[in-house]
Amino acid sequence: MTDTIKILFVGAMEKEIMDLLKDLKCTEDSKLLGQYPFFVGIWIKDSKYISIGVVNTFVGDLNASVATVAAIQKFNPHYVFKIGCVGGNSAGIYKGDIILPSGYFHSASWITRSCTDNSATSNASLWQSVFGDLPYQVNMENLGNNPYFFVPDKGLSQKYEELLKSKKVKYSSAYIGSSNMWFFEKKYMSNVATTHIPKNSSHKRWVADMESYAIAHSCFIFKKPFFGFYVVSNSDYYDEPYFLEDIAEMFHTVIVPTVTDYLSVL
Repeated sequence: MTDTIKILFVGAMEKEIMDLLKDLKCTEDSKLLGQYPFFVGIWIKDSKYISIGVVNTFVGDLNASVATVAAIQKFNPHYVFKIGCVGGNSAGIYKGDIILPSGYFHSASWITRSCTDNSATSNASLWQSVFGDLPYQVNMENLGNNPYFFVPDKGLSQKYEELLKSKKVKYSSAYIGSSNMWFFEKKYMSNVATTHIPKNSSHKRWVADMESYAIAHSCFIFKKPFFGFYVVSNSDYYDEPYFLEDIAEMFHTVIVPTVTDYLSVL
């Protein structure tokens, strides 16, 4: 008999996970470390069974890291999925867009020196990434031979892209830049793409959240395949306003139905 697949969903805000909890009929199991609500459920369709865990990390990268590690240790999932909203920081990405993640980077890892002459500067559009192979940058050797850039699981990503195409759902590929930092100036947004997205990338589009990089790092350490389901809450590149009350509706109409369809093709 094949073991039941176990999937851990990670969400920061209650509005991002409440419809998922309802659709997957999850109930609260415990509070991890006495702090982070953890929910469990069983998804059944035809003869397919998937054991579901959902952890509410609250916002921020440190919360995400601690809660994800605690959830992985408790639940030992086969796959980990981030579910959440992101902010647009590139041309061509708008409110309501579904994002197919291309990779994950830390968007607030800076050396406040100019990329032109290495002089100290307050101009963030000239800053250098703290990560890299220059003598004064942090490299993999400094990180215990761990990477500072992460990619989503290829198989999980391919299944999601195939699903979106089969349903003729419009989506955009973008990198996920994560930190406890929000971006509003276009030259700074452009510098983030230049310094943090791999130079051989086919595109430089990126969106922002606060948690995904920390989750990706935790999953790498625990050797758990990682992927994410994202919708754009607003674009700071186009000065689109952010309305918290819109988040629940986006997940109800856009993300959660797509996630439940995705479970069918795993």
